[in-house]
Amino acid sequence: MKSLLKTTLVLGFALAPLIALAAPGIPHQFYGTVNFSNGPAPDGLTVEAKISTGAVVGVSATKDGKYGYSPNLFFVTDANDGTPRDMTPGQEIRFFVNGIDTDATAPFSNGGYTEKNLGVSSAIGTISKSENDVITNGGGGGGSYIPPATSPLSAEAQKVDANKDNKIDVLDFNTLMVNWGKTTANNVADFNGDGKVDVFDFNLLMINWTL
Repeated sequence: MKSLLKTTLVLGFALAPLIALAAPGIPHQFYGTVNFSNGPAPDGLTVEAKISTGAVVGVSATKDGKYGYSPNLFFVTDANDGTPRDMTPGQEIRFFVNGIDTDATAPFSNGGYTEKNLGVSSAIGTISKSENDVITNGGGGGGSYIPPATSPLSAEAQKVDANKDNKIDVLDFNTLMVNWGKTTANNVADFNGDGKVDVFDFNLLMINWTL
């Protein structure tokens, strides 16, 4: 009996941190077009959502002049853990394209699904890019190019980096949960590429967790 009680207490203490860990809140999904004054945005530009503290709460990339569409879904996440990414209903979100403030804002809502078209009012030169280059704001209305940054993640970890921020954390977990059970082709949360978002993808996420 004493042995059983001791085992129960040990398990209780071991599981306590897991029980105390707050579950991530339901994210808010956004999508829409991205346009500069001289045409649609090229592929591969970073679209970010930030809050007043400067914390980035969502990341995606442009494709065909749009963002937030598969496979680059755009989720503003709610960490729900007391960190700067702990969102509150109605909190203002501001949108940036490659670091350029678009002046577009929207209120956060757990479980929301919103079309939000983005535009950069000032021209940054003729929009063109070579393969694997990223266009950036060079200031003074001129565009410049930089090669993409090398990811610090292993090739296996990059498969589960759903939002491509070079970290495997609660943002990727939120993407997995939103897509749980789906069998759509090229799903951003189908980390192992078997056509399903399930426990095997969850296992990959946990194995490569970095934060």
